[in-house]
Amino acid sequence: MKRFLLFVICFCSLSLGFSQNKSSIKFVIRNVGIGVDGHFNTFNIETDFDNKGDLLNIKGDIKVASIETGMKSRDKHLLKANYFDVENYESITLVSKAINTKSDGVFTLIADLTIKGITKEISITVNRDKINKQYIISSSFEINRRNFDVGGRSIVMSNTVKINVVHYHNL
Repeated sequence: MKRFLLFVICFCSLSLGFSQNKSSIKFVIRNVGIGVDGHFNTFNIETDFDNKGDLLNIKGDIKVASIETGMKSRDKHLLKANYFDVENYESITLVSKAINTKSDGVFTLIADLTIKGITKEISITVNRDKINKQYIISSSFEINRRNFDVGGRSIVMSNTVKINVVHYHNL
């Protein structure tokens, strides 16, 4: 029994260690005063760097149907026309237009973000760290969901969506 428990503990520790190298796109929005968090399961992020490690380009594509908030009925509702309208808009995209170096490993990204066919230019801070043979790109920023016609007017749902992106780029 002790060996079995030791095996389970080791297996869980190894699994957690490997899961730390998984890219993620997470979000939080306040609804009725409570933070509702979620993430997207299917996405692709492409990054390019120069030989000094400066970020040159970033492009992202999120499959809207992969949204997960912990409640299947809510996820299904978010795919309908008044939210993400997945029948007409399968993806959310981000394409960099300019990247300026603020300091070593910190960049200002000017990009076009497209949600539901509506494209808005956004400016966000992107951090780059190097660990072993990987660059870790991370950014935390906010968008106004109403700018992209997601969800309409609401007195209980915040307009602000907090987004956290982490991407691992193998060298």
